[in-house]
Amino acid sequence: MDTVRLADGVVPEIYFVDLDGTLLSTSSEKYFLKHLVRKGILSPAAFLRFLSFYVLHPGKTIREGKGWNRSYLSGIPPEAVKREADTCAGILLQNCLRVWTLQSLRELQNTRCETILLSAALEYIVAGIAENIPVDYVQASSPAIVNGRFTGRLKDLRPWGRNKAELMHRICERKGVKPEDCIAAGDSWADRFIMSECGSSVAVCPDRKLRKLAVRRKWRIVEGRHTKWS
Repeated sequence: MDTVRLADGVVPEIYFVDLDGTLLSTSSEKYFLKHLVRKGILSPAAFLRFLSFYVLHPGKTIREGKGWNRSYLSGIPPEAVKREADTCAGILLQNCLRVWTLQSLRELQNTRCETILLSAALEYIVAGIAENIPVDYVQASSPAIVNGRFTGRLKDLRPWGRNKAELMHRICERKGVKPEDCIAAGDSWADRFIMSECGSSVAVCPDRKLRKLAVRRKWRIVEGRHTKWS
């Protein structure tokens, strides 16, 4: 494959990569929730309470996406969440990596380009995956802990939708890089904000609305089948 490049053929300063659907062929947090229920760490009653938040706050789900709700964490010790997140990260690495996205990260490994996983997924899972692939930096959803317990809230902006673009700008400003010298890879309509503000973008197995936008904007479209880790 061709290494990821800007329109003029130059290697980007930063390559921003989404996780769920882009680097992975599945939702890491949905997998994690099912894993917690299967192991009995998250009780059926707690799981139903978690789902009830979506019923009670439909407007928030529309504005912030389904992953805004982290209330399921509030009754689980942080050490257990970290341990099980590491387990899930290993399984996802083994079975759900997108071929093209993994290869693009590998091919940029020895260039000047900095690779960043910028994802709304739970930071413990994202960090566990990043330890085993060529990624320089991770920014994901970081759950708040008070007195050794999860509050169900996040410590900072959740990297989703417009927030992801805002965080991209913060990172670029901190590093002295212009967004037009960066590339973003995403798979969903919510990724359009960061993809529209970077110099170039790649739509990986995009959903219907993002695919139409990618065609209109002449972004690269990749059909990223998944592979086992090697």
